[in-house]
Amino acid sequence: MIKIRQHLITLSLLVASTIGIAQPATYENGILNVPQGAAIVNGKALYYNDIRLVTDNEGNFTILGAQQSPLVSVESIIVNIAESLPVQTSLLVTGNKSVPCVNLQTPAIFRNGSSFTIALAETSLGPAESCIAVLEPFETTIPLDITGLGSGTYTVNVNGVESSFIL
Repeated sequence: MIKIRQHLITLSLLVASTIGIAQPATYENGILNVPQGAAIVNGKALYYNDIRLVTDNEGNFTILGAQQSPLVSVESIIVNIAESLPVQTSLLVTGNKSVPCVNLQTPAIFRNGSSFTIALAETSLGPAESCIAVLEPFETTIPLDITGLGSGTYTVNVNGVESSFIL
């Protein structure tokens, strides 16, 4: 079993791309390539693409490189709790992308106790791409897995905007 040394960030692997096709991490020639990942650093969620980790002789990983993705500007979060069994919860998130030519990436969801932290990022323009510099509004729904959670008050933070709900 390969040991993983924790560095400044802990990566949370995401396995779905923005078009819904699985993009698993691959390991070849001592390098682990992770298409997408997220980390919480100093209490702030960050999002990364094209993460490259290299192993040493002891099986520890060191980060070779990663492209940080910009987080979108979030204006509001509405928590929807479906009256069903089992109870289902989703977030309706509205805000703005930096330009119309980018897409939302798969949200990265972290839970610590009664707090959910979500990193919602956008894709980046390629080096040869250009786009009109105008904000583009978006609205997206993010399912929230509450399986096994007890009654209580929970907080949700999406890119710095907070809301709460009661189960």
